[in-house]
Amino acid sequence: MHTTITVEQAEQRVEEYFRHALAVLPAQARPEISLIHTVECDDPTDNGPKGRKIASVNYQIHNLPRDEYPEYVADLEHWWLDHNFRVLDDERPTYESIWVENNDDGFRMRIQANDVGGLYLIATSPCVWQNGTPEPE
Repeated sequence: MHTTITVEQAEQRVEEYFRHALAVLPAQARPEISLIHTVECDDPTDNGPKGRKIASVNYQIHNLPRDEYPEYVADLEHWWLDHNFRVLDDERPTYESIWVENNDDGFRMRIQANDVGGLYLIATSPCVWQNGTPEPE
């Protein structure tokens, strides 16, 4: 088991990644918090120990024309690729949705439009220890 950043640092970083991505969108984009939370890490694919947390933010983005969503998703993809993210999942052209992960720190982001015109920008941390160090069992 290794040390990680703290939950507080993870919460700050997901917000920071969200702010950077929001700056790629047009100035009239208005974010509305849908969800900010820290939950138990239950990622079975990382084979890590229990007791870690994941921090995430989920914002709905308002005031952007729906017919321009493909352009905004493409702009974010370019920004992410230029800033050391890699694409994990790209559902275009069926859905305006792309999921990326930062190659350095494992933080993930998604831009996703739903069927009724909502546009969401999400950022999540990797699994981290509450205080940065493994919890005693």
